[in-house]
Amino acid sequence: MSVSILHLLHRAGQAADATFEQHARAGGLTPRQAVVLAAIANADEPSQTVLVNATGIDRSTMADVVRRLTKQGLVTRKRTRSDARRYAVRLTPKGYTALDDARDAESAAEAALLARLPQTLRTSLARSLARLADAAAPSAPRLVAAE
Repeated sequence: MSVSILHLLHRAGQAADATFEQHARAGGLTPRQAVVLAAIANADEPSQTVLVNATGIDRSTMADVVRRLTKQGLVTRKRTRSDARRYAVRLTPKGYTALDDARDAESAAEAALLARLPQTLRTSLARSLARLADAAAPSAPRLVAAE
């Protein structure tokens, strides 16, 4: 019986999430929350729409992630003066600390995952995943695979 690429990608994603969570501190972030914190840190008080475009996460999921991060005290959101419908999001000091911890967990998780592959396949895997991600969201910023 052959296994579909879709199923293998799903399983690989599950393995990646589990490995990240093993390296995250107790009560740490999920990989998706870490990506959102990083996107917030890379912009000047972005709106949730800007975060959707930067991460490729859908609007309803983004609203939920930002709500959870706000509840945890990692971000603040406030209505902008120019558009009362728009929220500007910003990291709190606790959010910057959580982002630093998440970056450490991400590095450790990536190293652990890549250690399962021969050195000769690591770069091509990263490039292939970036191509798949870029193809899935042509309007999002181009992802660059780490080497």
